[in-house]
Amino acid sequence: MSSSERATALHDTPWQGVFYITGGGSQLISELLTTPGASRTVLEVSVPYASTALHELLGGKPDQASSDATARALAMAAFQRAQSLSMGGTGQNFGFACTASLATDRVKRGQHRAHLAIQTAAGTHSATVQLAGNREEEEEELLEAQWSIMTSVLSRALFHSAAPFDEFTNTTAPVAWQGLLTGDSQSLGINTEGTPQLLLPGSFNPLHSGHLAMLSYAQQKLEKPGSFELSIANVDKPMLDYTSIERRLTQFSDKPLWLTALPTFREKAEAFPGVTFVVGADTIVRIAAPRYYLNTADRNDALKTFVKQGVQFLVFGRQVEGKFQVLSDLRLPKALRERCIEVSEPEFREDISSTALRMRSIGAEATPNPQSV
Repeated sequence: MSSSERATALHDTPWQGVFYITGGGSQLISELLTTPGASRTVLEVSVPYASTALHELLGGKPDQASSDATARALAMAAFQRAQSLSMGGTGQNFGFACTASLATDRVKRGQHRAHLAIQTAAGTHSATVQLAGNREEEEEELLEAQWSIMTSVLSRALFHSAAPFDEFTNTTAPVAWQGLLTGDSQSLGINTEGTPQLLLPGSFNPLHSGHLAMLSYAQQKLEKPGSFELSIANVDKPMLDYTSIERRLTQFSDKPLWLTALPTFREKAEAFPGVTFVVGADTIVRIAAPRYYLNTADRNDALKTFVKQGVQFLVFGRQVEGKFQVLSDLRLPKALRERCIEVSEPEFREDISSTALRMRSIGAEATPNPQSV
């Protein structure tokens, strides 16, 4: 099948997608757009070559610009954009991402490689291909790899490519996860019974001994059963892809967990009335700060929601502005302070950092997803 025939075959399917490509791989876009019928497939294309452009798409600086995790995050951002652009349409949406480090006019450290990812409502699919040659040769090899992953994910009838992948990950999501991504549901209890009484929210990238110790102490102090809460949604970042969700959930084993699509504490409070959130002093400061809201009035409305829903915050000491601080050290609005319970430094102190652990760990997730207010 010729290049134009494979593009035509894709244009004849119901798939509609957004493409984010950086560092190489733009020949794919040229092939798609110069083949008649492209408007049926391509909703939008972005080439975020500038680091600031990439950071804006991801909602922050990734640990590595060219990595599997970054490609998956870009594919999720592309999928969410495709969903928003095709509202009311009849097509099947996907997000396609390519982040590459190819031969160029300067010396590069490490192997030449490309990371590819496709996100759909049903699955997360990613591949890595190692490349060796001049720029033209690597671009040609990358183009075949791009078509190969699209073949394997979108339609086996499109085009068969012999381009090998050095790594390939295919994560098909359970229906319950898909509902969180598409907005059909907000929460999913795992190893839980009834409604939660005590929740420790976080990104758990990775889950570490500090998280376990905090929840254990909170349960003892308040004499309530506790659960962890992992939100796949974040205010400023793409949703977690299914591969990331699967990897993070394996950390919890048989521990009680709520998987949610609730990015803010206001939404969490509305979904879980009466719950007590286990948080650090740094998080309660963000909950109080107007800059994390539309304005001060919006912040005050959120605080009213906490009162209305009867939620509380058990606040552990954390490093805030370079100093270990507990609740009594903080200046908070009265409406929020009255909802808080302090854990003093003599009671509990743990300085483990998820970010530091992630940066030291080979193969850890590369895109931070800090808990939003």
